[in-house]
Amino acid sequence: MDLISATLLLLSVSFAATRNVLIKGFSAFSFKSREFFGIQSSIFGAGSIALLMVNAYKFSGISGFTFLLALIYGAMLLCAQWFYTIALSKGKTAICATIYAFGFLIPTLSGTVFWQEKISVLGYLGILMVIPVLIISGFNKKTEGVKNGSKSYLLPLIVAMICSGGLGVIQKIQQKSDFASQTNSFILIAFAFCFLTSFLFFIFKKKGETKIKPKNLIFCSVIGIFFATCNLLNTYLAGRLNSSILFPVLNIGSILFSLILGLIIYKEKLTKRDYIVLSLSIASIILVNF
Repeated sequence: MDLISATLLLLSVSFAATRNVLIKGFSAFSFKSREFFGIQSSIFGAGSIALLMVNAYKFSGISGFTFLLALIYGAMLLCAQWFYTIALSKGKTAICATIYAFGFLIPTLSGTVFWQEKISVLGYLGILMVIPVLIISGFNKKTEGVKNGSKSYLLPLIVAMICSGGLGVIQKIQQKSDFASQTNSFILIAFAFCFLTSFLFFIFKKKGETKIKPKNLIFCSVIGIFFATCNLLNTYLAGRLNSSILFPVLNIGSILFSLILGLIIYKEKLTKRDYIVLSLSIASIILVNF
């Protein structure tokens, strides 16, 4: 891995972890309320503005292929964001970030199928370790830090994980196409689609009990800019690095950073079971990278 790729990867990990943790601050907004979608549209709106500035600096055109692929990417991005936010409102930051990160398996395996990228025997062992992690995460009568001991965070988290993994595949397709130079426009269209969809839900949904405050919009702006930057960097890196290197490193980094930030900001306490989940997860991602 060259120095430029390593630096961009470190930036992406830092921004992704910060975004993962800050989103938990919106856990009070119910998915059934218009305020939830107001927050989401603010995040994607801020990201769209940042990406528009990037495109103003370097615009490489928009092909029909780029536009259609961006809409697919945007739909996956929207689901990943919405369902991950829902999961964070019910579960611990460290555990949610860990399971969400397992989406890396989808682009990693697709790399072997479509782009002849190799995975070692240890790598396959790491993939199999995902199964006990998911079982342990969902098997417990009562979990400290999860509302009413509920596992209701697990289903939306798995949906978010699958959509997140799909993003990696689309990023690879975009970078391997003849329109790889249109990365900036590709991400901008996806974010604009997410903004418009979230905004439409915001308009037609009923008001909830929790109101959006000015400080919420400030956090939305920060998250949106970080989120947009991560998507831009990850798509660019998907064209420079093998999937078996990029996605495991990206996700193990975001797990560790999210864990540290979650402990510092939200004072979350981890149980022995949580440590087992984290340890197995990190071991799994390390093995996949060999």
